Amino acid sequence: MSDTILKMQGISKFYGGIKALEKVDFELYRGEILCLLGENGAGKSTLMKILSGVIEPSEGEIFLEDKKINIKNPNIAHHLGISTVHQELVQFADMTIMENIYMGRYPKKGGLVDFKTLKEKTLELMDSLDIHFNPFSYIRDLSVAQRQMVEIMKAVSFDSKIIIFDEPTSSLTTEETTVLFRIIADLKSRGISMVYISHRLEDIFAIGDRITVLRDGRNSGGGMVSELNTDQVISLMVGRNVENQFPKVHVDIGEEILRVEHINNEYVKDASFVLHKGEILGFGGLVGAGRTELMRAVMGLDKASGTIYKNGKVIVNHNPTEAIRNKFALVPEDRKDQGLVLLLSILKNIEMSSLPELSSGGFMNSQKERECAAEYMKRLQVKAADVNQAAGDLSGGNQQKVVIAKCLATRPDILILDEPTRGIDVGSKAEIYEIMNQLVLQGVSIIMISSELPELLNMSDRIIIMREGKITGEQNMGEATEETVMKLATKEAV
Repeated sequence: MSDTILKMQGISKFYGGIKALEKVDFELYRGEILCLLGENGAGKSTLMKILSGVIEPSEGEIFLEDKKINIKNPNIAHHLGISTVHQELVQFADMTIMENIYMGRYPKKGGLVDFKTLKEKTLELMDSLDIHFNPFSYIRDLSVAQRQMVEIMKAVSFDSKIIIFDEPTSSLTTEETTVLFRIIADLKSRGISMVYISHRLEDIFAIGDRITVLRDGRNSGGGMVSELNTDQVISLMVGRNVENQFPKVHVDIGEEILRVEHINNEYVKDASFVLHKGEILGFGGLVGAGRTELMRAVMGLDKASGTIYKNGKVIVNHNPTEAIRNKFALVPEDRKDQGLVLLLSILKNIEMSSLPELSSGGFMNSQKERECAAEYMKRLQVKAADVNQAAGDLSGGNQQKVVIAKCLATRPDILILDEPTRGIDVGSKAEIYEIMNQLVLQGVSIIMISSELPELLNMSDRIIIMREGKITGEQNMGEATEETVMKLATKEAV
């Protein structure tokens, strides 16, 4: 590597008596892709918030190109050439691409926005990155991948020397990820330095130059990507060797519990499948294949034609309330928008789907509430101060456990998990897998939608693959490979 562009020395951040970061040292070279890794709660986000001016450190110094700097707010960070492409995109849906990119920095003429110059600047920026959209397109009409490209253009528009990527591929298809990696490689060739945060280790080994790992708010180690392997990186992250990333238990699959026949709507085309007691049935396919939409139809969230049999009897889930009554539960793909009320406590979130069982005479039974929340917090090992802590203050892995706890509190026979480990660290993933193991041993049947092929292949007893709303094939555990699943995910239904 060439010269150092950034040094963060002895960075600490305290919240009362809680140490989010303690004496962390961080170094970034010019034109490198540095992968910042660690479990949820390890301090990655806190460190990057300090670098981007969102929060100030309690202790420590920051040097940019050998000059000591004080980043008091994001505007100063932008002025210094430090930008962030956030995992959760902050954009104005009803405004155009060019308006979003240059928000607050519009060229003006006669006191009004000069839209001609704004368009020209946007087109020049697109040409420089080989990204081509209509500058007048509205953000609301773009896909997640396209919206992310807009954020990258915005970051580059600040003449950034350093760009922070926070979980950039968490919602992208394989093809979209390839495009993103091309753009990142192009930025690197220009000498732009990048901090790349991801829980997807395959991304790290595909795109990274060097790794820095945090654990419990401290430096844990790191090194050149070319000199490390997956087991070594995981050990640095969790502080122990993880011999089996996918601890699947094998249970005797029971009788048929669910039969879904000929589900049809705008997004799903004549889909039929069977689920057995104690089985983990995986659903694979590319993003947009119709997996989530099929399960939404089963749960009564979306209207669809077709027939659902549970234990051999026809049932109808007109809405989620009826689905819960029929012993179905759904952990949605987007836990923050669909699975939790972030401002409410863990207790209130867990009880949300079980209000009839926790109340009498129209009033909540506070003792039952606390007992229910405490039971599932203990059972799922939710790391929190107590049941009254706000869900939004938890790490991603613990938030996911709270969503699962909310579902388990309804005592379901059938649990649908939509991308159950998206955006959480390897340690939390292993804990989610153990929860799944416990459930199937108790006779619960699980449907798992996953875009992570290793997870799908190692945690499923059987895999159903979809493409464009249709089921294209089915494979049993042991016979399925990444190649066979991808082949089915990219072919027409037979």
